[in-house]
Amino acid sequence: MVAAKADAEEAKIAAKLDVEGAKDAARQEVETAMAATKLDVEAAMVAAKLNVEEAKDAAKINVEEAKAEVMAATKIREAKLAAREDNPERRLRQSSLVSAGLPPGKKYHYFLSHKKEHSTLGRQPESLAMAIHDSQTLTGFVGFFDVDDLKTITPERLTADVRKSCAMVVVLHDETCASSWCQFEWKAAELAGIPVLCIVDANHACRTTVLEQVRQCNPHLMVNQWISYIDSYRHDASSQITDWLHEHATQS
Repeated sequence: MVAAKADAEEAKIAAKLDVEGAKDAARQEVETAMAATKLDVEAAMVAAKLNVEEAKDAAKINVEEAKAEVMAATKIREAKLAAREDNPERRLRQSSLVSAGLPPGKKYHYFLSHKKEHSTLGRQPESLAMAIHDSQTLTGFVGFFDVDDLKTITPERLTADVRKSCAMVVVLHDETCASSWCQFEWKAAELAGIPVLCIVDANHACRTTVLEQVRQCNPHLMVNQWISYIDSYRHDASSQITDWLHEHATQS
């Protein structure tokens, strides 16, 4: 019995040692795993930081490249505009505009067609049309603009004034085709064989959308190349309108 009791005690001690050993081994494994995880986290943080820095550098480069492209495009446009202004032929046309006068039977160089109001822009379209009218008046052209000339709107009066014009300038936004008066003016110009130049308010309307609306409404407005009017390049647009009117609305 004494021997059996001794064996039992030894077994307990051995089992206790095994448990302690297992605990130590498990503890070491946990500590090793935690250390490895910490290293992985730190490595991931370093990699993420490097990626962020690389992304910042790439973004900075892209911004600088975009700025350079904008500056280059601006310089090119300014150079084209300067060349246009310095063109001797263009200066000669401008200086001789008043003396060239109007063809027989014509009262206006152009009839300006526009829809005054917009559902969200208010009377901004009228302001744009007025700005275009004023810019062409300063070059010597005589234009029909209903704020100046039309006291009572009648189809007969509109038809007569369209026929007295050498050309028609149409200011377009995404609601212009909804105007029955504008459609009437366009049809009158088509029937009279009067050339039409379209100006799109590109600040507030999508050119493609307006183009499709007009294509379905009156293809006669598609004959001549359109001009996009943007505030930052309004002088360029005005010069293009002036050149077109010199070609289509003056007596040669």
